[in-house]
Amino acid sequence: MANLLSSGIIANNKVPQKYVLPPGRRPALEGKIDIPVVDLHDKSNLVRHIMNASQDFGLFQVINHGISSELMNDAMKVFKEVFNLAPEERSQINMKEDLNQVCRMYSSSLNYDNEEFHLWRDILRHSCNPLEECIKYWPQKPENYREIVGAYVIALKKMSMMILEHISEGLGLEPGYFANELSEGNVLTINQYPPCPDPSVTMGLPQHKDPTLINTVQATPVDVPGLQLLKDGKWLEFEMAPNAILVFIGNQLEVISNGKLKAAVHRAVTNASKARTTAVFFINPSMECMVEPAKVILEAENCAPLYKAFRYKEYFDIHTGHDVDRSAILENYNFKIKY
Repeated sequence: MANLLSSGIIANNKVPQKYVLPPGRRPALEGKIDIPVVDLHDKSNLVRHIMNASQDFGLFQVINHGISSELMNDAMKVFKEVFNLAPEERSQINMKEDLNQVCRMYSSSLNYDNEEFHLWRDILRHSCNPLEECIKYWPQKPENYREIVGAYVIALKKMSMMILEHISEGLGLEPGYFANELSEGNVLTINQYPPCPDPSVTMGLPQHKDPTLINTVQATPVDVPGLQLLKDGKWLEFEMAPNAILVFIGNQLEVISNGKLKAAVHRAVTNASKARTTAVFFINPSMECMVEPAKVILEAENCAPLYKAFRYKEYFDIHTGHDVDRSAILENYNFKIKY
């Protein structure tokens, strides 16, 4: 736990040298953008709005999503409390190096010991499926942590699968297309971005595409922008609507849709005065699941596949590798078919 930013490694109000990025990798904001807001109660236009946002932006916000503001607030409250636990209590959270550990707390990334530069964040990572088994390894403090976060995960999974069902309809796939091993990998990651003495030289997360089918993001405080989207060659920040949840299209859905949907390239920056917490729920294929363009789409479009079939573990191992450009894995690691 000694390397956690929340453990007090920030001294003299200076950024430790290991967190100072070279000039070419430092943040440079180029404007603002409005992210589409999708009302999940608007059934008449729901599929069209989701598909348009997924094709044009690779992400969208959802409102009227069925998750109560009370549960959202309670979850974010206990997430923050975990990072504020006394060191001896926090040390009871699993810190083993095995990437498959059900619950881990660490800093920067899973490659901390081998990184050239560290990211300005602490992370609490939970595996969530099967929930009844995984929950046994989650933090026991605060005392209501497992109860609240368990209910939160169930609500996020229900909402995410509903959104995937709408995407399935929009792509012309059969109902329940994603209700199998394509969505069995469920992980909840809590990112804690402490105040940074000099945000101009650090990064919370570098540019990347997510390794998922989809993933959802709840952030607090909502009045502190942190996520930025790369669109039309420019880095743009955006604000979230109250009680909204962000939905990101991931690389696996880009493959299955044969490029019809685009995963969003995004990053996270830091803030000088306020901590920022995000709860990210990932819907991934199981590690042995085969991922490939949907045959129904290829037949309907009378087109050739743009991507090879691959096991998800093959992709995931590259994504978690050291110094990988996570915004171009499909292009750089032989997943695309060259004709």
